[in-house]
Amino acid sequence: MDDVYKLYNSNSSPKVQLKEYFDEYLNVIGSTENVIPLKQNNSNLMTLMGVQLADEEMSMLASYCSIDNLTVEGEMPKFNDNRKLRKKETFDPQEPPDINLQTIQNLKKRLKQGNKQSFYKYQSEIFIHYDKDKEKGHRTVIPGQDILVFVRTYHPFAQRTKNLTKQCASTLRLNSIIAVLGSQTLADLRDKISCVSDYTISKECSEDLKNAIGPMAKDVYKSGFFFIEDTFYNDTRCPENIDYSKVIIEWTQRRPSLGPFKTAKMEECRIDSLLLRFGFPWVYKHQGGCEHLIVFSDARLINNDDSLHEFAYPQIVRLRPLSSKYCMICGAFIAQWITLDHERIPHNPCYFCNHCFKSYNYINGKKVGDFNAFAYPRNIEHTKGEI
Repeated sequence: MDDVYKLYNSNSSPKVQLKEYFDEYLNVIGSTENVIPLKQNNSNLMTLMGVQLADEEMSMLASYCSIDNLTVEGEMPKFNDNRKLRKKETFDPQEPPDINLQTIQNLKKRLKQGNKQSFYKYQSEIFIHYDKDKEKGHRTVIPGQDILVFVRTYHPFAQRTKNLTKQCASTLRLNSIIAVLGSQTLADLRDKISCVSDYTISKECSEDLKNAIGPMAKDVYKSGFFFIEDTFYNDTRCPENIDYSKVIIEWTQRRPSLGPFKTAKMEECRIDSLLLRFGFPWVYKHQGGCEHLIVFSDARLINNDDSLHEFAYPQIVRLRPLSSKYCMICGAFIAQWITLDHERIPHNPCYFCNHCFKSYNYINGKKVGDFNAFAYPRNIEHTKGEI
């Protein structure tokens, strides 16, 4: 792992034991009551300042200390962070002011080069907004005490095997960023990771379209593991689950330069018990050979702006949507069927919408030609309604 991804060593953090790190932090600051008050109001602010002011005096002080007073003539307007509103114009570049600063001049040159949207970090991500007002029940998460960890998950990619000095053959694509509590387990994190291979239906149905919808792969093949540092965390919640790490460990035992490696149960491993490096890629594997990179990108204490209900986590805070797969015949509608080894189609596999699939491959409900057909996993519910 380190040999393949050693280029990340310079940017990743030292090894951190999450629980010990935050326990030490709390010991240093003594208490989080002044740092993260249970309710943000003027009374807490005056407690921090060590004064008692009337409402009129507090209002006057707030106006004097407003950041709106920290402006100069010709300064760029204040940027309003509207990323959670999902508006297309959020990331549209604004014309820089006519100021003789080298940074502004460089910005103007970049905007003239085309592909303007590529300069914005979040321009292809969707921020997920959760309505905290709808959350009912007892709040079980304590601000200033519970830990919130952010994990970046990526789509599978093709790795170059002949030359390990090169990076992956295909571009890494972010899948989602998941916020998980330190008190939750790796199994909770796994259940929140979404992958299209989990929704695949491996039931060949070309002879019987009415029974095309069968059990999804995630309900049949439940095995999987996380590899973090030197440990394989296997999912053993189901007795029939296979230990994917066994064959890997046996392979490394014949190579003294690798290992030693350990195994553990992901459902018993709390997130805050991990010893890991932030910014370093680790592996999540499921469905036999579907591998994802995961990166622990951030960790902090819960505050009042976060959801304070344990059942709300893990939660997806950002995701990068995938482009829809369209019918390869008409090119106008979303794919609902996949065919393999089709003798009358040059593409293998080939994607069909519902109309093209039935009109091209069936006459009076009878199959024409030789091919294998499967329901497309991303449109299971929609397909079910039309069959």
